[in-house]
Amino acid sequence: MTASLSVRPIVEAQDLPRMPVSELREHFAQGETGVAWTPEHDASAGAPPGTLGGPEAGAWPHDIAASPPVNVPALCAIGEAWWFPRFGALIGADGALYNATVGEVRHGSQDLSAIPGLRENATRFTPPAVAPDLEGGAVFLPWGASFNYGHFVIDALPSLLAMDQAGLLGDLPILAPRLTPWQRDLIALVFPDREVREVDAPVVRLRKAVFATSMDHFLHHPNGLLADLAGRVLERAPPSQGARRVYLSRRGQSMRVMVGEAAFETALAARGFTIVRPETLSAGEQIALMREAEVVVGASGAALANAVFLPRGARVVEIQPLNFTSQWVRAACRQVGVDWRGYVCASPCPAREAPVLARFRRGFKFAFKPPLDDLLAFVNAAL
Repeated sequence: MTASLSVRPIVEAQDLPRMPVSELREHFAQGETGVAWTPEHDASAGAPPGTLGGPEAGAWPHDIAASPPVNVPALCAIGEAWWFPRFGALIGADGALYNATVGEVRHGSQDLSAIPGLRENATRFTPPAVAPDLEGGAVFLPWGASFNYGHFVIDALPSLLAMDQAGLLGDLPILAPRLTPWQRDLIALVFPDREVREVDAPVVRLRKAVFATSMDHFLHHPNGLLADLAGRVLERAPPSQGARRVYLSRRGQSMRVMVGEAAFETALAARGFTIVRPETLSAGEQIALMREAEVVVGASGAALANAVFLPRGARVVEIQPLNFTSQWVRAACRQVGVDWRGYVCASPCPAREAPVLARFRRGFKFAFKPPLDDLLAFVNAAL
C-alpha cells in the first residue's frame, strides 16, 4: 500500500514565496513554487451603484451604498503534485493542500472527505498506487464550475485568462476533467488555439502545475478580468438575434420555484420580452441573446452570469428571494458597466403554493411568491 502523507493547509498568498510575475514564470518552468499577483484592475469606475426595490428591500443584508468587494487574484506555481480533476483540488507531493483549489469543494464536503484518499479531516492523504502521470499544465476548474454555469463563467474562465495574460500557459495544456459541450464551447471562444487535455481519472500525478486563486469564488469579488473575458468572448461569439428584452425563465428548474412565474412570463411577453429557458440553449446562443439586449430580467441563478456579455448601459433586474440573497450579480454587472436592479421579496412561502409537479421534482428546496403587480411595476421602471 502507498504510504500516506501528512497534509498541511497552504494559504497561497501568505505561505508561498512571493515574487514578480517574470520570476514566477522562471520558477514554473523549473517546476518550483512561488506566487505573484495579477495587476490591480477594477473596471467598475463610473458604473451605476445599483438599485434596490421590492417589499423586503430593507432586509437585504448588504450595503447598497458601498461598492462590492474587488479581488486581485494571485498566480501560483507549484512543483510535483496530485490533481483531482473532478474537484480541481491540488495536493503537493510534500502534503501541501492548496487552499484556493479546495474552497468550492468545502461547500459540498466540509471535511474534504469526498476527495479520493483524503481522510481524518483533511490531515492525511494516501496517494493511489497507480495514476496517470502528466508533465503538467494549467489547473483552472473548481468543483462548482464543473456543473454550474455561473461558477464556470466567473471563477474558472477568468482564472485561465489571468494565467494567459501573465504568460504562464506556455506550451503546456489546459487541464480539465471530462467537459460538457457548453464548457468546451466557452473555452474555445476565449482560447481558440489552445490545447485542452480532458482527463477522465480520479487522481492524476503532475510534475508541475499553475493555477490562480480566482478559482475560489471569484464571483463574490470579481475585478476587471471579467470585462477582459467578456471582450474576448464577444469577439468570436455568434451575432445577436435582435432580442432587446429577455426573460431568463426558471420554470424548468427545481431548486427555487417562483410561484406565479407563468403569469409573470405572460405579462413580460406583452411588454416585448423574449422568454427563454437558458438550460435549453447552447452557450453561444445564450451569449447571442445578450449582445444587444437592453433589459434582462431573471430570478437569482447561474444564468445571470450572462450579464457580463451585455452592452454597457444595459439593465438587469434580478429577483431575489429573501432567504437567498447575494450581490454577486451586482458585482459582475459593475465590472462591465451594466445597471443592476435588485427586487427583494419574502421567501419562502408555503411549499403547497408551488405547482405540484415542481414540488415533487428532484432537488426542490423552496418556493417564493413575489407580488405580481409590484414586481411588474419595478420591471416597468427599468424599461
